[in-house]
Amino acid sequence: MKMLDYLSRSQIQRLHDLKGDRNARRVLNNMREYLSCFRSDTGEYVYYLSKPGRERIGCETVRKKTAQVNHYLMRNDMYIHLKPEDWKNEVKISVPNIVTVIPDAYYRYEMRRHFLEVDHLQSMLKNRKKIERYKKLKATGAMQEKLRYFPRLIWVTTTEHRRKQLIEWCEGLDCQVYLWDEIR
Repeated sequence: MKMLDYLSRSQIQRLHDLKGDRNARRVLNNMREYLSCFRSDTGEYVYYLSKPGRERIGCETVRKKTAQVNHYLMRNDMYIHLKPEDWKNEVKISVPNIVTVIPDAYYRYEMRRHFLEVDHLQSMLKNRKKIERYKKLKATGAMQEKLRYFPRLIWVTTTEHRRKQLIEWCEGLDCQVYLWDEIR
């Protein structure tokens, strides 16, 4: 919870191999002192650390019920899908006075660095501007100098139409686009 912020019951089941729904509910009920939850628009409960939970594990980030929870759940589904070697949420990557990007996650998978961008109800104009910043970052050569390559850009989106548009705009970048349904 500390690393992933919000998790649905089914995500917790997959992460911790809790098998059936009934067992997962029992385990989560036993932890209710340390967790807060709310029902998402999909009808599934979403959990996050309560104040006693944050204190117990030393987490300073306060989370509350949010309408943007699907953004977090999409990011977490990619984490669960890949089980990467390392994972950092919202890392600021900057070439001073030139460009700054803040990917939803920055991780290493199969000995290669990746940027993750989650597209859940974000305007396509914002997505296009973000892709342009990645292209600008690549053009600086800063990442290639450090890593000897430019990280792969991974997108998770909700529709086939959005996927096609993202792929078209990412021309010139090593890019993959997944539908949320493909990774959960």
